Amino acid sequence: MNINDFISQAPAGGEVTLPSGEFEGPLVINKPLRLKGKSTTIWAKHSPVIRITSSGVSIEDIRAEITEGSAEELAITADLMCAAKNVEVLGRVSGFGTEDGRFDVPRTIELGKFPADKENSYTLEINVPAQTEIVCDIREVTFEPTRLNAGRNTLKITLNGISAQMFLYAEALFKSRFTRRVYITGKPDANAEQALLKPIYSAPKTEQPKVAATVLQPTPATVHDTRKSAAQQRLSETAAETAAQAISEMLHGGSANAKTDVISMAGRQSPPPNEALPPLDMKRGQRVGLSQYLGAKFDAWFTANLPRGVEIDPYVFLLTDGDRATGDEGLIFFGNERSQNGEVTYSHADGHVSVDLSKVPPQIKKIALAYSIYDGGAAKNFRAVGSPRVSLRTAESGERVTFTMSDLGDETTVVAAEFYLYKGEWKISAVGAGFRDGLAKLCNRYGIEVEG
Repeated sequence: MNINDFISQAPAGGEVTLPSGEFEGPLVINKPLRLKGKSTTIWAKHSPVIRITSSGVSIEDIRAEITEGSAEELAITADLMCAAKNVEVLGRVSGFGTEDGRFDVPRTIELGKFPADKENSYTLEINVPAQTEIVCDIREVTFEPTRLNAGRNTLKITLNGISAQMFLYAEALFKSRFTRRVYITGKPDANAEQALLKPIYSAPKTEQPKVAATVLQPTPATVHDTRKSAAQQRLSETAAETAAQAISEMLHGGSANAKTDVISMAGRQSPPPNEALPPLDMKRGQRVGLSQYLGAKFDAWFTANLPRGVEIDPYVFLLTDGDRATGDEGLIFFGNERSQNGEVTYSHADGHVSVDLSKVPPQIKKIALAYSIYDGGAAKNFRAVGSPRVSLRTAESGERVTFTMSDLGDETTVVAAEFYLYKGEWKISAVGAGFRDGLAKLCNRYGIEVEG
């Protein structure tokens, strides 16, 4: 799915609601409209993630993220005035007044080792581009002050009541016009010294850019391009009013009630699936949080209209960093029906795969679910397979996530989906791509040597 299709299909002055999940950018908004997300992340390896080239644009309830570049790269750039509400960024922004300044806070604040069940405190010298509020709902981690002024601030972080059985992994949201997420990590250790106002970071001193206050004012609706038709002018006026309303809400606290999603410390139980969410039919390239739909335990089933003589079997790869399998035992299939820890099992009776994420060891970062045509060849490939479909189900709720792999051709082996760990959360990626050369090619890619 190309995220830009949503923009091209929308009328100028209209409203676009993006589906939940993660989509690769860059996204270009070249017409006046209101763009709303629904737990939607737009990402790109490098700048920009979102570029706005039109007036009369407002963006709401989305996350824009640089995944491989520096945090200094631009996540969102606006050539003309744009309203933003409840928007999270990883990377800088441009075209938003004072928000264009530097956000000099470590992406991950590593506190190291500290004694358990004692109060430990740390100090940081940081820079924020605008007035900022810090939100963290982990009671064992507190910030002082919680409201920062634009520019340089001294921040105190205090840990209190963390037991020896906990591994600290918390998140804090730094909220100004945009939201920026920061991770706090650390580990209790009986031999560590108590931290008392221990300095751990000092940002470089920098001047905030001076921006005229008029940057935040919407473009007057009475200014028209005389080359436009009356209908186009009315659309532009409507979009400008929408943007102005969004800006007004933002400036007068309209985003103050926006919900945060702060991950608590590792070791606590994961939240159960949200049964209020309707079943999800994923599209190729879409990514979503796994826990909200499936929880820790689920089954994967494969269905298709198979031509005579074609058999398709599942193959599951347990992968470490760098997409390398944990040896031959990291491949689960009909010849090795159970992983060592029982996190993945293959049912010989009906061919479905069961996954239990609570049993996944720390070195496993990704689980790849693949399907291969048994004894395939030039005459046996996925071109002849009708409606190849993966169904992810739970014992309590039945089918929760589906993915139909359309437009397959000469492939004899396809990776249907990947379950991967990202910043402490398991996610699903709908892949639907594979190899003409069969299973041996995929095994070699993951570091398992087999004969072709």
